[in-house]
Amino acid sequence: MISCRDLIKIYEDEEHGIRIPALRGCDVLIDQGEIVAVIGPSGSGKTTLINILAGLIKLSSGECVANGQELGDLNQNALNRFRLFNIGLVDQFPERTLFLDATVEENMAFSTSLVIGDSDEYMDRNYTIRKKLGIDHLTKRRVRFLSGGEMIRTAIACALAKNAPILLCDEPTGQLDSMNTEKVKALLREVARSFGTTILVVTHDQRFFDGVDKSCEIRDGRVATMISSEEQKLLDKKSGFPLKFRAQIDTTNNIRIPDLVMQSLKVKKEIDFYLEENGKISLTNPKGLKPEKVVLGKIEVKRKILELKPLTKNYSKGKKQLIEITNLSKIYQGKGAEVQALSDINLKIYKNELLFIVGPSGSGKTTLIKLIAGLENSTTGTIILDGIEFSHLTTAKKADLRQRKMGLVSQQGNLHPFLTIDDNFLLKEIFSLKKIKAKEIVSLNDEFLKKFNIEHRRNHFPLEISGGELQRATLAIANYNYPPIVILDEPTANLDSELALQAIDEIYKTHKKTGATTIIATHDISLIRDGFRAVELEDGRIARDGIAFTK
Repeated sequence: MISCRDLIKIYEDEEHGIRIPALRGCDVLIDQGEIVAVIGPSGSGKTTLINILAGLIKLSSGECVANGQELGDLNQNALNRFRLFNIGLVDQFPERTLFLDATVEENMAFSTSLVIGDSDEYMDRNYTIRKKLGIDHLTKRRVRFLSGGEMIRTAIACALAKNAPILLCDEPTGQLDSMNTEKVKALLREVARSFGTTILVVTHDQRFFDGVDKSCEIRDGRVATMISSEEQKLLDKKSGFPLKFRAQIDTTNNIRIPDLVMQSLKVKKEIDFYLEENGKISLTNPKGLKPEKVVLGKIEVKRKILELKPLTKNYSKGKKQLIEITNLSKIYQGKGAEVQALSDINLKIYKNELLFIVGPSGSGKTTLIKLIAGLENSTTGTIILDGIEFSHLTTAKKADLRQRKMGLVSQQGNLHPFLTIDDNFLLKEIFSLKKIKAKEIVSLNDEFLKKFNIEHRRNHFPLEISGGELQRATLAIANYNYPPIVILDEPTANLDSELALQAIDEIYKTHKKTGATTIIATHDISLIRDGFRAVELEDGRIARDGIAFTK
């Protein structure tokens, strides 16, 4: 169904004279009805692979066949037609593929009508899809007013509604909690089994090592290890050695030594091969070190259950109140329906505090963040920010205050698409009418780009980089020049586990250094360290408010 051989994609920046290889001889083979996960870190080439298979970009060289079509031979019109009838696409930024002012039901109906037309049978099927994804209660809600997790599930629902033979998913669970991730995985498995749909998921989410037919690792634009579900079960056993799994020989007869073997043998630059007469081959550490058991997909998880101690009566003693939220509610108006996103929120946030807002997808985290940042208006209630009745200001005055006092990271990466990452740093200075000293700007740019490991993309435009790279760039710019208030909505959703830990560590360090009031909305409670405050939302209400601790 999908066959990629020696797939190469090189991005060329003629203005700066730069050529960047995103895929370097990538080989992927997927049979009809299989669900395969390609797992790798940010910037490894995952999104490029998806975009080539979807006909959104042209390959540089190699072979790419999907559903019998050689994509390298098709012009852009033919690629568009191929995508229409053959591909269901779930983008890691779902607002790119959805009608924001249409309802969930209307978006699904549009996807269905593109290739199927009106049909009671498919209306029933769409209802089943919504039900299984847990979004049937959102049927009449406009997409613009969905949370990040609800929006990604809607994008998956629309892709499934199209009933295409191939489903491509780019980071479909980065913004989802574990419960909703399992729902998505279960539905993808059911679709593959029931309809023979071929499904490719590219992700940094190592939860996809489990529950798929095959999983493979991608590094530096090449697919390395290919692991079947049976081999995954062997790897999951804690009985020790031997470990058995299959590496992939690419079209140049090269084999990449899997990361799992490299970690186990503790090798970096050299490795010894021993070929016996019976055909068995072994790999050993040149220094004679014995291998250590390494668990595939091991993720450092600091907490699985959020334990909170209630705030003490003297918690606020000596603290200056910066934000006061009183009786705050938000109702979204749908077509023929009202949705209560937040109900009677009362919350005090103090200067220099680092506060986490947690809760499952759809609990109201993003809505609360938008109200605090002044990106949306509340239905009832007030927000006092540093003595100013912020919630009642005009849109222009909110924007002015936000520009002067806030660093903001949204789930979508709020950067200007036609400015490079470097140039996006200048916007705050330009809008504040400051005189810009080029040397000072470049020096600060360097500092923050390095903090978030994104300096290698400084001359690229936001649409030219991966989702994880975009998120790191946004984090760098949000913290640039140390604003007094930093608001982060799911700041690590599109990052692999290693980069997520690096990013959150920088956030903690920056908060400690600057004392900025930092508000972080996340479903990932493993980001929260002991001693910091967390507010937990459930169904739009505050369920708990306390200090994190480990039992």
